[in-house]
Amino acid sequence: MRLDVKPLYIYNDALHKYSILIPSVSQIVNILVLKDFSQIDENILKLAQERGNCLHNMIDYWIKNNFNDELIEFVDCNIKSHRELFKNFIKLYQETFKDIQFNNYETEKKYYTPILCGTTDFIGKTINNEIIMCDWKITSSNEKIDIERYIWQLKLYYLLEKDFKIDNKKVTFIIINPKLKKVIKEKIILLNKI
Repeated sequence: MRLDVKPLYIYNDALHKYSILIPSVSQIVNILVLKDFSQIDENILKLAQERGNCLHNMIDYWIKNNFNDELIEFVDCNIKSHRELFKNFIKLYQETFKDIQFNNYETEKKYYTPILCGTTDFIGKTINNEIIMCDWKITSSNEKIDIERYIWQLKLYYLLEKDFKIDNKKVTFIIINPKLKKVIKEKIILLNKI
């Protein structure tokens, strides 16, 4: 399969400004692994997006503040179900990473290339030089096709990664879903990095 996805160049005559719209990792994944959202009510999609954004912000704040559970009270979210999901996330995160020590890690890392862009939720390099890339999902779906989509998403982020000086090809992709109280791990060995 050949993807013919190209950046879109835009010129705003009034502002005399040029822009380039680059496809995101999510847009590419939606082409690779189709999923039809047309049957889902727009309001439900909007609420799911707001819940996802809120939880991602809580997680990012928690990780960037040295995993201090007390600081999360300062995050601007009073929705009880969001806080319950966050508690589920903390438990899953701590169980998943209890025996792993990181040399360095980064959350909400943004990637830009001339042909692709995106933001990964978490990337870290362990003291054993293993690369771990994570995605936080807050969906009710546990279908095989959705798991494929998540793994593809992480694989594309891996291809964009340049800062972690990946010298080995062993990578672990981890998806944590606090709604389903589930962790998905996939260890892979990549032959060549583009």
